[in-house]
Amino acid sequence: MFGMDNQTGTFSLTNSWQWDLESASGDTYRIQISWPLGWSNRRPPVGRRVPVVYAVDGNAMFLTATEVVRRRAHSPNNSGGGIVVAVGYPLTRGVYEMKKRAFDLTPPGGADTDGFGGASAFLDFIAGVVRPFIQSTVFPGVEIDREAIFGHSYGGLFVLHSLFTRPQLFDCFIAASPSIYWNDRYILQEEREFRDTPSGESKATLMIFFGSYEQNPPRWPDESSEHYRKRNRSARDRGMADGAISMKERLLSSGKLQAVTLKEFPEEDHGSVVACALSRGLTSFLEGWPLTQSLGEAAEGE
Repeated sequence: MFGMDNQTGTFSLTNSWQWDLESASGDTYRIQISWPLGWSNRRPPVGRRVPVVYAVDGNAMFLTATEVVRRRAHSPNNSGGGIVVAVGYPLTRGVYEMKKRAFDLTPPGGADTDGFGGASAFLDFIAGVVRPFIQSTVFPGVEIDREAIFGHSYGGLFVLHSLFTRPQLFDCFIAASPSIYWNDRYILQEEREFRDTPSGESKATLMIFFGSYEQNPPRWPDESSEHYRKRNRSARDRGMADGAISMKERLLSSGKLQAVTLKEFPEEDHGSVVACALSRGLTSFLEGWPLTQSLGEAAEGE
């Protein structure tokens, strides 16, 4: 028989740490970091340059992202993994800080931004506080190869804002189910400005993911006809698939990026698609680099 006397202690994740860092505005963020299990004392094998993945909504993404990277260690195409940096909030229950994320992950500007619009300041925090802390304090002397930023929903919108306003900040931008519809599709204004600015070709890559049920949801068991009609109408008004596909086509034809890839995951909704997007996005970034346009075009019809 087994009981509480057989417990071996609380669970901890090997080769991972977390800190609370403060932004210039006095807000506190929880930074969770993991690195490959084969490293000794936070050091990669000699001579190896290391990729880094940043993820917003860190409380909800950290464990999944870490598992994705570590499971790939047994892949014949594994390149040694990378560092995961999740930027979240000091929560004790739950994985989303709804009010703070609504502010941190949405762009400034537009007609209705009360309680929203802090994305530029949040991006400054990641670039000016988190990144230097990772490079100088946590992994001093480790040579960084390339960097990606991942976000879902409002986080995907944040990734697009980051790309359109500071395209040189990351090598790869991974937007899962981006909330393009937010604030009367304000992000399209930033996209137009990005496409129209004669800044030369960027080396950045954009990956966009979404689930097929996001714009065309099935009816739930025992769901009333009226409730389903309202839910279906809302999904169609938001236009997740249409918005993502049209944005991909515009950015691809603009020639502003190294590659723009898009994938629709069948039978996944807004919540369930997160794990799919993390798995495909991180695997492509870590093992399929540099991405080519043919990769995205092939993936689109799968």
